[in-house]
Amino acid sequence: MVHNRIFRERIKFFLMGMLVVLGMIFLMGATNDTVVIDDGRYQISAWGDGEAHGAFIVDTISGETKIAYRYKEKDGRGYLERDNLRKSFSKMK
Repeated sequence: MVHNRIFRERIKFFLMGMLVVLGMIFLMGATNDTVVIDDGRYQISAWGDGEAHGAFIVDTISGETKIAYRYKEKDGRGYLERDNLRKSFSKMK
């Protein structure tokens, strides 16, 4: 009789624990959504050679490089040759 009572108590607490766990999973909204964080994917580097200076962006996953900014001086006059500073990486040419 004592063993039967202990067995029923253990089953009761086990079921209560399972309800608590399932309730927490339900309340936290367990889903299979995966979020890709691209922290550090793009890197910027500046350069200059006396006649021109600028910056380029490197995609560290694909290895693709694009010029973000280039300013060039020719015959004592300077002009902006390329300005992609306000564009996303995929829209830069």
